[in-house]
Amino acid sequence: MNRWLIYLLEDNDDDVYLIKNTLSRYSGRHQFRLKSFDNVETLKQATLQCSPDILLMDLNLPESTGLNTLIIVKHVVACTPIIVLTGNSEDGIGEKTIQLGAQDYIPKHELTTSLLARTIVFSKERFELQRNLENMVVMDKLTMLNNRGSFDTELNRYVQDAIRYKTQFGLLFIDLDNFKSVNDDLGHQAGDQLLKSIAAKLKMFRRTSDFVARYGGDEFVIIAPHVSNKEQLAKLAQHKYTLLADSYCIEGPNNQIHDVNLELSIGAVLFPEDGEDETELLNNADAAMYQAKENGQPYKVMG
Repeated sequence: MNRWLIYLLEDNDDDVYLIKNTLSRYSGRHQFRLKSFDNVETLKQATLQCSPDILLMDLNLPESTGLNTLIIVKHVVACTPIIVLTGNSEDGIGEKTIQLGAQDYIPKHELTTSLLARTIVFSKERFELQRNLENMVVMDKLTMLNNRGSFDTELNRYVQDAIRYKTQFGLLFIDLDNFKSVNDDLGHQAGDQLLKSIAAKLKMFRRTSDFVARYGGDEFVIIAPHVSNKEQLAKLAQHKYTLLADSYCIEGPNNQIHDVNLELSIGAVLFPEDGEDETELLNNADAAMYQAKENGQPYKVMG
């Protein structure tokens, strides 16, 4: 039996009870565990600890109403399919929610156990299919991280959203210091092994909300939302350095085993303080990384 964690964003206690009761009557091949939240901030904190399989949400909350709520929430749960449940009777509201990123929409007065369960399952399946198709285009084939093109698109989106909602985010630019010597001494296959090991760590030990990409060659980038000051940025950079600057076991020529002690340099910047657009921000992150490298520092926070 598939066990799915479902988050519900709803501030009306009666509607929370209705939805919980509706799901509790389901007896199909899936098992649903529902957790409810009455505001976006508590939802955000929960997603930092554990991402849900599906998010059910109402459009009208104390801090936001209408389609603007969906815009805010979809950036909190960027990797989760969203189903809108609302009593809003505005013409075309369902189509608009789907155009803005929701997987589906159910008016509350039409809610039944079979309809809700079927919508959850189909939304999850469609979302995963869409992501798999997108991954064929946006993933780096060697490391299976996001590639340069998808990073450029995502950084632009983060900048535009941060300007619109007056929020901040961090950006880390990571360069492997002694990668060239690995390629020269042990061969490109050994270098590829090292890149895969770095990518595996970045994927395994990332925050749920972080966007991680291979920028090119031996360079990696991390977009870090929910970072709002230089102290938090420095802690994140230190954490990534401690995680990645390690000894790696690599197979070299003639099946010989080699231990590679990897060093790296990290440049860390904060939007909008360190750049008014994505180009300036990225250039400053790159410059901070080179300052760290030249000064023999593990990382450099701009400013």
